[in-house]
Amino acid sequence: MRCPDPKVTSELENGCKMSIVIVDDNPGSLEYLSTALAGSGLDVFTAPSGEEGLALIYAHRPQIVLSDLTMPTLSGLDVLRMVKDFDPKISVVIMSSDDPAGVMAKTIQQGSTEYLKKPIRLSVLRNCIGQLIQSHQSQTARS
Repeated sequence: MRCPDPKVTSELENGCKMSIVIVDDNPGSLEYLSTALAGSGLDVFTAPSGEEGLALIYAHRPQIVLSDLTMPTLSGLDVLRMVKDFDPKISVVIMSSDDPAGVMAKTIQQGSTEYLKKPIRLSVLRNCIGQLIQSHQSQTARS
């Protein structure tokens, strides 16, 4: 499936701009991901920790959260659980350079929309985010 042009699809039916919060304790990954999505038309917010990510999520209520799995204090699974408790409609994508047995299944069981293995190719990232944008637009149009 070809990823839609995010510049065309990054607004919801009601005219509100879509947003994403990226949570990763690795500064290099945070920079790569935010730069890759900066031209997508989404409002991009970044956080170097789960705690700061949750503060941004509570303040901005994004449609999409992209979170690293392994972080100090709050893990990506902690962020996932808290986001789903806050607003189950927020799409949460978990990413990790590790691939521990059963973690992908566990993240999906707990409500993760997708699990991406680092390093994430730009085409894979854009395809994933493009599909989530389309999904949120469809849900908004039906509401």
